[in-house]
Amino acid sequence: MTGRRWFFAPPEAWEADAVLLSPEESHHLTRVLRLAAGAEVVVADGAGRVAAARVAEISRQGVRLALTGELPVPAESPLALTLAVGQAKGEALDRVVELATELGATRVLIFSSAFSEPVTRERALRRLGRWQRLARETLKLCRRTRLPEIGYSEFATLLALSAELKILFYEEERQGLAPEEFPRRPAGVLLVVGPEGGFAPAEVAAAREAGFQVAGLGPRRLRVETAAAAALGLAQFLWGDWR
Repeated sequence: MTGRRWFFAPPEAWEADAVLLSPEESHHLTRVLRLAAGAEVVVADGAGRVAAARVAEISRQGVRLALTGELPVPAESPLALTLAVGQAKGEALDRVVELATELGATRVLIFSSAFSEPVTRERALRRLGRWQRLARETLKLCRRTRLPEIGYSEFATLLALSAELKILFYEEERQGLAPEEFPRRPAGVLLVVGPEGGFAPAEVAAAREAGFQVAGLGPRRLRVETAAAAALGLAQFLWGDWR
């Protein structure tokens, strides 16, 4: 299936032997890529299903794809990986969502904390819609089968989440993770990266009390998106599908 263009359609758009693409995806297929009836493509539903398909019909209602066969695509990490990132500037979080999707995160949570950027509810909802669109586009690019869940959280709520291994990356911490302390793959990993202003000492203390390991990401200050990518890459190397 190398060379076939990938498209996204949610599970509710799938029928027994066909898929109806959304107006956005239909526009991309016909106007941007200029594919015609008969073109061979791939379609994914973001919930684990990927299929080969053929462009069967192009109409005002959208593009209908005829399914021609299920495809096994081993693109998902065996690691249940949640990334939580402090509320930051929109451009930074756009990139975080793209990187998290590329690097195999199963969930992305944006949290508010002492030094995070304040955001109104209306703006938060607009951002959430944008991030979901970015995740869909990135899924097609990196050929994943599952979309990461994206949502919001308060810092206190985040601390109460359950995961076998919980790590908060603190800009003032110089001690990194010691791989020998984690000889096997955890059932789930929660990684927490602060906003542009970092964490307040009281927040770090609360995280320790809630069972988090506190670790650093080297001696240099990192941008939010760089820290997120470094944390995800480290987790995938230690327990995921990077080796």
